[in-house]
Amino acid sequence: MSESDTQWLVDLYEEHGTSLHRLVVLLGAESESGHIVRAALIGLSRRAHRLVDPLERVEFLAEEVVHDARRARGSAGSLALPEVSDPRQQEILDAIAALPVRLGEVIVVSHYLSLFGPELAGVLRMTVRSSNHRLEEGLKRLRMHLRDTDPAGSSAAIDSLSAEVTSTLRASARQVQSPGTATLETELRSMNGAARGGIGLKVFVPLLVGALGLGFWLAAASSPRVVEEALPAASPAPAPTATSSRSLPAQVRAVPVYYVSGSDFALHRELRDLAATGDLVRAAIESLFVVPPLDPDYESLWSNGRLIDVELIGNELTLDMSASAYEELTTPERAQAAVDQIVYTASELLGDPELRVVFTSDGRQPPELLQSEEGFGRRGLEPMPPLWLYSPQNNATVDSGQLAVLGSVKPEATAPLLRILDADGNIVHSLTAQTSTDPDSQGWRPWSASVAVTPGEYSVVASTQVATDTGLRTISENKTITVE
Repeated sequence: MSESDTQWLVDLYEEHGTSLHRLVVLLGAESESGHIVRAALIGLSRRAHRLVDPLERVEFLAEEVVHDARRARGSAGSLALPEVSDPRQQEILDAIAALPVRLGEVIVVSHYLSLFGPELAGVLRMTVRSSNHRLEEGLKRLRMHLRDTDPAGSSAAIDSLSAEVTSTLRASARQVQSPGTATLETELRSMNGAARGGIGLKVFVPLLVGALGLGFWLAAASSPRVVEEALPAASPAPAPTATSSRSLPAQVRAVPVYYVSGSDFALHRELRDLAATGDLVRAAIESLFVVPPLDPDYESLWSNGRLIDVELIGNELTLDMSASAYEELTTPERAQAAVDQIVYTASELLGDPELRVVFTSDGRQPPELLQSEEGFGRRGLEPMPPLWLYSPQNNATVDSGQLAVLGSVKPEATAPLLRILDADGNIVHSLTAQTSTDPDSQGWRPWSASVAVTPGEYSVVASTQVATDTGLRTISENKTITVE
């Protein structure tokens, strides 16, 4: 393996080895951490030609680290949760440590990495139903240990406890000393016969590093989600896909919800934490009425009225809404954008690209602009803007270090210029994002960048240009973040 073949692994370890090491420590295998993390990276290098998708590589590393830590710890071992100064957080840590080790383990993995549903099941090498059952049982016992005043577990109580567990585990992990990196490069470059990727590493590494950064950034930026069945993953893939049918989860976080921006009503996706419910599609659609977007540049056109009933038969989704829900959809442009919000939200959750949505009003015909016998469906990329900046989300709080910035552009747009501005408006970083040359199956070109940030308030600004009849037009997206 040549130097160029191994450098991406060295860089990967230098940027994310600390997160992996801290996970191993939390799982009670600190003495074997160096071996475990190196073995995971070496295993990844040997599978680079098969694990092409960046998110799959992230999940592979997490899976290998978790199971090697479990083997090193042994069934009789225990979790190692470093003490913190905050009394309430220490109480939570003590309660997690007091759980049966398998239940405590799933709470640590799920909440520290913010992996839930299918992703958590994959890392734990369990079925989705089994992993969710174990997580629910762990949280139930944790509430009992903490003498939760709502032991039955209302959605509000679960949300509050999950948020506390996540912040507590992060605080505990920050007490872990960072590992050394002196010998890894030599170890990697001494390997023989490692698999070589089929695409140029110099082209692919920035996208890989960006995706890996997202995977561990989620531990600081996302809240946990608990699901009963499979859910489309919050993937770095820029386009919302709907390619296969999926079951509806009972409880879920990071739900894709579509809002619109500006006078052109372009669609933008945010990943939102919704209240627990037995019907995810209904919860997502109802959120368009009551959950404001994180980004102040976005809005929902469904701000009035209420959703009365939801009926899904085959690939036809019928939504009965109160008459007041349609009052502000007075122009064809507003009506179409409002329809697109619901169609793209529901079809992505259901994994059905052929989904048709039919509207009714109090059980009767809706206004003329919302009438369609065959229903409304997806319109490809037409409702989308030329540029998406979807990670980090607006008002996200992330850890200092490497910040992964991810997005997508339409084929006709230029590679985005990314700028990071501090609270005073000074440019901290300015670079052109690594952008795929070929559109993916949905028509988008993904882009990514990874920059180092220190604690503070920042604006993340991405801009691209598209040709128009009057010349080049600049399109920008910006997010405000806090780095701790």
